Amino acid sequence: MKSCIKKGCGCLLGALLLICIAGAVALYMNRPKWSDEYGQRFTDVAYGSREHNTYDLYLPNDAAQQESLALILYVHGGSWLGGDKNEHHGDCYSWVQKGYSTATMNYSLLNEDGVSIPTMLEEIGSCIQHIEEFAARKGVRIRQMAIGGTSAGGHLAMMYAYGRPHCLPLRFATIKVGPSDLRILFPYDGNAKAEDVEKFAFSCTGQHRDVSALTPELLDSIKLQASPIAYINDSTALPAIFAYGGNDGLVKPENYRQLQARYDSLGKSYDLIVFPNSGHLLISDKDCSERYDSTMNVYCKKYFGY
Repeated sequence: MKSCIKKGCGCLLGALLLICIAGAVALYMNRPKWSDEYGQRFTDVAYGSREHNTYDLYLPNDAAQQESLALILYVHGGSWLGGDKNEHHGDCYSWVQKGYSTATMNYSLLNEDGVSIPTMLEEIGSCIQHIEEFAARKGVRIRQMAIGGTSAGGHLAMMYAYGRPHCLPLRFATIKVGPSDLRILFPYDGNAKAEDVEKFAFSCTGQHRDVSALTPELLDSIKLQASPIAYINDSTALPAIFAYGGNDGLVKPENYRQLQARYDSLGKSYDLIVFPNSGHLLISDKDCSERYDSTMNVYCKKYFGY
């Protein structure tokens, strides 16, 4: 694992690969089943031309009668390298039954040519716009939304929420173990190969850089460009639910402490749920899982208005 990460200056493609595998195992062990009683299901809808530009959309049975229908969009994890929208099928099935439209999306990955984190953020925006238009063709008006994600997906959800224009009014974010600061996740390594540093810089920014000019300070600035914490301010800090593992050795507690400190300094509303006995997969604290679901229910009713 450490050899893949190379202490942070190695190629971002290798980062958190173990979590990608572990998440896939957990997914197949807990595969939920869909029932047509839940609502309408549209799977593998294409929103772009790339291989992974697809989403699954779920509409409640009374969707066409709702004037302010809300969308909850989930972005999957997998180290920006793998993973699949199936990871969030259970979330989608659960919340569509409560009257919300839900969706889970795939996006291009860092092992594809020319793909960077900015590419992924552009695709999130394109996906949301396509969902709104697709639903409208079905006679359904989606007027507002929330965005959620896990691990790398939580990072991307925060980057979109705090740093991008929104296609639909964004009411809140719901984040599980999302890295808030890539300087923490990828500390500096002066012995990293130039090729790895170049790939890392491109992954963060979408721009090719002269690695000979990349000092530790410049590398930190590049990491910050791809870090949600850099974009949280008085105008962007929307209400949020943050869930993190107290024993997470990958996305370490400093990530949620940064978010907590920033929100507190701005006086903005958030809920932080720390799973004290859990690592990155958040599977060892049943009471915290129940609290997370309860908090999510409160947020939906408060910020969606139904």
